Amino acid sequence: MSKLLKAFDKKFLSLLLIIFSLSSIAQIDATFINKNVSLTLIVSNTDATRRKGLMNKKILEKNTGMIFIWPSSKRQCMWMKDTPLPLSVAFISSNGRILEIYDMVPFSEESICSIQRARMAVEVNQGWFKKNNIIVGDTINF
Repeated sequence: MSKLLKAFDKKFLSLLLIIFSLSSIAQIDATFINKNVSLTLIVSNTDATRRKGLMNKKILEKNTGMIFIWPSSKRQCMWMKDTPLPLSVAFISSNGRILEIYDMVPFSEESICSIQRARMAVEVNQGWFKKNNIIVGDTINF
């Protein structure tokens, strides 16, 4: 039964990713398995919105971030061009598992790339993952 439930969860998450990547939903709420914290995420699922990201944004509210969704899983890269906020980024697999977490430097044009194949990335205020005990291996739910 547990394997069946995990398979259903993975297929359901994949379906949600497809729906999000085809729509222009402004934001979604996310939680983490076995964690008592949630995030409101601005959806960035087109080339244009992924390029813009959080550029020129001066404030990111508490428990708010941006989720970048790509059409396929591969090595993904992020940068901080024209972004004044110190941010942390989590690269996430297609089944919602956090693969890697990095801190990023405001205005840096250095690419921060995933080592593993990622389908999504979540950017939040720097230190948010650590403060909320969200670590590599945790799973995000939408």
